[in-house]
Amino acid sequence: MPAQKWADLSEGDYGVSLLNDCKYGYDIKENVLRLTLIKSAIDPDPNSDIGFHSFYYSLYPHEGNWQQGRSVQAAYELNYPLIPKLTGEYGDFSFAKVNRENVIIETVKKAEDSDGIVVRIYEAFNQRGEVELEFGYQLKNVTECNLLEDPEISVEFAGNKFRSEIKPYEIKTFVVEFE
Repeated sequence: MPAQKWADLSEGDYGVSLLNDCKYGYDIKENVLRLTLIKSAIDPDPNSDIGFHSFYYSLYPHEGNWQQGRSVQAAYELNYPLIPKLTGEYGDFSFAKVNRENVIIETVKKAEDSDGIVVRIYEAFNQRGEVELEFGYQLKNVTECNLLEDPEISVEFAGNKFRSEIKPYEIKTFVVEFE
């Protein structure tokens, strides 16, 4: 079964997630969760996958199901372990954050065709609702875009925050500009 960053085997009140940084082949057989580390085919390239390989994986036991156990967040912590954070006399600084655990900030990057910053989020728990994004800077403009960063909808904002409705497993892309 293909999966990215993690897979989970849970009962009603307990489970174990298998997290990794680069492998996508999992299977479960007779209550055994397995991760394929290397599968070297010899056709059409008899030398495929020869050489040094480096990867991280981790067992993550948790209470409850994978949502309650925060398996998605744990997988992101394994894959992106260092998040720069400024602190000082004015307290902590965060570039961007969301107010719901089921919504993940997947991408922050410079926009392709403007001076804006692309912020891509997705809903990870199969839940709909309103999400609030808060930034460390005052907003000047927010536009919801498609995945190619083509502008679609102007988004209302107040100060350094804006809200958006999100559907189960939906991916949303915004281009934000700051004062």
